Amino acid sequence: METDNQNVQKTQLCNYLPERVHSEGRRKLMSWLNQQMKVNLIDGRILVGTFVCTDKDAHIILSTCYEYFNEKDLDTGESRLLGLVMIPGRHIISIHTDVQQTNEQPINSSNLEEI
Repeated sequence: METDNQNVQKTQLCNYLPERVHSEGRRKLMSWLNQQMKVNLIDGRILVGTFVCTDKDAHIILSTCYEYFNEKDLDTGESRLLGLVMIPGRHIISIHTDVQQTNEQPINSSNLEEI
């Protein structure tokens, strides 16, 4: 059991540890977490979902992901719900994110910023 004195010492020690500084790329990736993302694939399909994570091989995981077969389907809203998907980095042509996106607003192709 820890005493109050030990808790104070731990708190004081934490105040002296330097804050972790992240690279610009890592900060950008962290800002994309839980944001809507549109991924264009080499076979022409378009996946739109919530960005969950990536790894060193550029694989991307999207949750609540919808699949569109082309840009026309994206405009008409004709889609198929896939759910949670992992997209291999070698199949990705481009990614787009809506930087002004809030969780309540649906994504549309007119306000996407290409990354």
